[in-house]
Amino acid sequence: MQSAAELRRQAEQAVAQGRFAEAADLYRREAAIYRKNGDTNGAKVEEMKADRYSSSIKLFAHLAGARPWIPANLGKWEPPYGCYLGGFIDRDERLGEPFNDENFQTHQNPDAFARLVGKKHASLFCYLSYGKKFPSRWVDRLRQQRVAPHIAWEPNKGLDEVRGDTYLRQFALSCAEARVPIFLRFASEMNGDWTRYHGDPAGYRAKWIMVAQTMRQFAPNVAMLWCVNSIPEKNIKDYYPGDDYVDWVGVNFYSVPFYDNNRNRPGLADNPADTLKYIYGLYAEKKPIAIGEFGASHLSKVDGQDRYEWAAKKINELYASLPRLYPRVKMVDIFDMDNLKYAEPGRQLNNYSITDSDGVKDGYRRAVAPDYFLSRIGATARPTPIVSLTNGLSVPRGTLRVSSWARCYANKFTVQYLLDGKPAGDANEPGPREVDLEISNPGIHKIAGIVKDDKGRVAAKAEVSVSVQ
Repeated sequence: MQSAAELRRQAEQAVAQGRFAEAADLYRREAAIYRKNGDTNGAKVEEMKADRYSSSIKLFAHLAGARPWIPANLGKWEPPYGCYLGGFIDRDERLGEPFNDENFQTHQNPDAFARLVGKKHASLFCYLSYGKKFPSRWVDRLRQQRVAPHIAWEPNKGLDEVRGDTYLRQFALSCAEARVPIFLRFASEMNGDWTRYHGDPAGYRAKWIMVAQTMRQFAPNVAMLWCVNSIPEKNIKDYYPGDDYVDWVGVNFYSVPFYDNNRNRPGLADNPADTLKYIYGLYAEKKPIAIGEFGASHLSKVDGQDRYEWAAKKINELYASLPRLYPRVKMVDIFDMDNLKYAEPGRQLNNYSITDSDGVKDGYRRAVAPDYFLSRIGATARPTPIVSLTNGLSVPRGTLRVSSWARCYANKFTVQYLLDGKPAGDANEPGPREVDLEISNPGIHKIAGIVKDDKGRVAAKAEVSVSVQ
């Protein structure tokens, strides 16, 4: 049996010789050895390399009359189909004059953000240290604008401050009095040693259950969001409080040019959609999934280079993946903040601002424009279903919108669409890569999507036959 080191050597050689599919397979075999030995971090690194050198394409159709997949048991405030838009905007200087809540924390205007990015968001979040007053002024303002509050409630002094006392009960009563859906992200990223409530899974679970039971008793409008960081993976399941006490499962992650501010650990080639695989695989069958925080840095402290095109690409890659690969991700929160300016000392590494760069802002506008991304909790409007293009699928005559989820070993690539073997359009933009096909004749028609790298070479292909009525 080959060792992990030998497999890695062979994979690196395959990359150097342009044999990318072989390299991806070798990296995955290497990662499997690490996972078998319990080294989840090492496995994740090699799996990311495998994803980096993989090429594939999946085809989808946008069909108004189709039946999308809908979970049998919807979670609290979960939309049957579609994904709520959410985010953090309170440090965005381009949104006008902020206002203060009871804790003298500043908040920004949701409508101003909506005007800049072209779409209203269903939910916005704030950070709140456990022990602080319920932010009634902020919540009231969001309620008036039909935006659901999302509170990242953090026991920053440790779990000992969380007790079944008057403060907890009053906080729950204040939630109920708000008369609006509330997402309560209590003690998130507990799997990371940077939090004060890390290291005692049993104690964490007990505190979570106490808080969840209190909210269930006094504030039925609250959805409890249990949210981890994407890394480390190894201890995530240890902190899960159980299905009976969790309404949503969340995960936080970011796209950065360099990991841990280390020039020798570049992240430029990584696809953010890959980061969802682990959590989605664990919990999506049971719970709606939320991306509690996601941002793409267009400026890193490491080299000071503005990468607005790269950041826009990462945002579009992630958002395009949600209806196609991860249909039970039902909320995605963009992190709109310049950490180089506003983060705590020691964490001022990246600029995740959405609105201080026209390139990033325009990229975000494109990403959230589809009707799949919802602007209001409980909205009656239903987005056009996006369904997998499979052999024998029945589609109507006329204009058929087709999109794809594609990846390639090349950083820049094109998806070429064919209808019955004839070119029907190219898509170069990152994201869903959509085209409209005109099909006027009934019968069986072939639709193909071809991934071509930056030198015009075919990297992957998918073809299906559909029935046109």
